[in-house]
Amino acid sequence: MMPAAAMRPTALVALLAFTAVAAASSGCKSAAERAREKAEEKAIEQQTGGQVTLNHDKGTMTIVTDGGEMQLGVGSSIPADFPKSVPVYPGAKVELAAKSTGANGKPAWSVQLETGDAKDKVLAFYRSGLTGFTKATDMDMGDSAMSVWQSPQYDVTLLIGAGADQKTSITLNAASK
Repeated sequence: MMPAAAMRPTALVALLAFTAVAAASSGCKSAAERAREKAEEKAIEQQTGGQVTLNHDKGTMTIVTDGGEMQLGVGSSIPADFPKSVPVYPGAKVELAAKSTGANGKPAWSVQLETGDAKDKVLAFYRSGLTGFTKATDMDMGDSAMSVWQSPQYDVTLLIGAGADQKTSITLNAASK
């Protein structure tokens, strides 16, 4: 998947516009709605340089480029090949899921989650749940925390932060070695 930072700035505007449209959409699609969806896909494809699929019913957008694939929106899902040894916080809502090819030519994943649980509870879950990994760095900075974990197969960076509306954001970046 393509990292969000690799997208053109205008692509981010397109993503925000899509999110607003997707949130307002519901029900069965008419021919006019399907035509509008295709036109939106083409416009976003021009901005991102990738192949875009909008799913207003599910509330997702998928962008596929030579560098990988990214899915975002309220109905996003974690890639099927996301490392099973990296736990996903139970009950967390997927906000963004991306898969790309790392600098070493091997797969890398980035997943952004959101939960109503406190940062300290989330941090405790990962400190005990990343079995088979060695903690390389661990910093707790009050409202946020960052840690880096390593195993023979993966490097994992975990970012946890207090978000808006008493929500906690969780970003997991896993890279194959």
